[in-house]
Amino acid sequence: MGGGAAGIAAACAAARSGVETLLIERFGFLGGTLTAVTLGGFCGTHAIVDDSRLARVVGGLYLDLEDRLRKRNAVSDPVRHGRILGVPYDSVCLKLVADEMVAAQGVTALLHTHVVGVRREGDRVDAVIVENKGGRAAICPRVVVDCSGDGDVAAFAGAEYALGDDGRTQAGSTMFRLAGVDTKIAGSLTRPQIRELLERAVSEGYPLPRTATGVHVNPIEGVVHLNVTRLGRPDGSTYDLTNPQDLTEAERVGRAQAFVYEEVFRRYVPGFERARIVDIGAMVGIRETRLVKGEEVLTEEAVRNCVKPKSRIACTSWPLETHQGGRGTTWEFLPDGDYYGIPYGCLVVRGLENVFVAGRNLSATHAAQASARVAGPCFAMGEAAGIAAAMAARGNVRSRDVPIGELQRDLERQGAILTPAL
Repeated sequence: MGGGAAGIAAACAAARSGVETLLIERFGFLGGTLTAVTLGGFCGTHAIVDDSRLARVVGGLYLDLEDRLRKRNAVSDPVRHGRILGVPYDSVCLKLVADEMVAAQGVTALLHTHVVGVRREGDRVDAVIVENKGGRAAICPRVVVDCSGDGDVAAFAGAEYALGDDGRTQAGSTMFRLAGVDTKIAGSLTRPQIRELLERAVSEGYPLPRTATGVHVNPIEGVVHLNVTRLGRPDGSTYDLTNPQDLTEAERVGRAQAFVYEEVFRRYVPGFERARIVDIGAMVGIRETRLVKGEEVLTEEAVRNCVKPKSRIACTSWPLETHQGGRGTTWEFLPDGDYYGIPYGCLVVRGLENVFVAGRNLSATHAAQASARVAGPCFAMGEAAGIAAAMAARGNVRSRDVPIGELQRDLERQGAILTPAL
């Protein structure tokens, strides 16, 4: 369930393993945050080794996606902003490439379909209830991989979860793209330079909630993607983006902020003098909602200490990136040339025999999820969950009893990276 980074990878990996696979997505296209939010860059796919060298930490199906985008001139080489690294891509082209990718693996996709409930028998989910233009129906799977981002299937089934840190979640953002940008000038600006210009706008009366920006120069000439808004209540608290009223208000607030930022960038930031908004995400960008409790929990300590558990099924070196309070973003970087591993148990839902999670709803603490939630590790988690789900279905075993060694060997045979060459 869920056709974002983790869901695409999970579906492709499961189908590639020889099991019948149905991918359910609520929008009319795949990609999730990567397309619906218009996110402008893949994060967490590389480690910084030193001032001049990078190393891949995510391979497998992510490389298939990147290769398909490259053939269409829809992805750029990695771009560094100090110790922050992203791979810019064209979110519109990704919709097409995602279709091609799942079709190539024999996945059946069902778009415009919402999961609205489950039927649970003992410790198994034996039916997922969906609604679409055809009405309400039940899908009876042997195994479910919940890549919804919000952990909807797990929550409907009664799994234990936390909503961020005791209800305090990372702030969401409405993301948008500007056209008419002089990308040569805009691309030469550093993040500190842009922040200084935006702080000047604040001093002159513009009510900007955030001045720490993510600026991705798009592969399309003259187009720049901005990750700069910050969504929260007037008292500074974050919205609960699983609450329909909060989600509705966040959408309204985010759109209004986007046009304020358009005006500010045109007035204050070189290269943006003729810029206009040409696209706003179909939904707000959500960084954190439900964190589903698994057999293992990725902890802040494990991330900071670059722990590499023997049971790891994915790895990344993305920093702890925190969006809460004030106009800045907190970046806590891991040591250059190092990484941490995500244990298999973080994908195995505690108390349910046939449900996995993958993506930003993994089993993690609030602080650890601030690193693991980005696109690269979500692809890697999804691929691992898809293979594990196929193994569980073929072997008729519980999710927690999937042989981890066999899973890891299969992942590496398919090009996934469990021990990066740093």
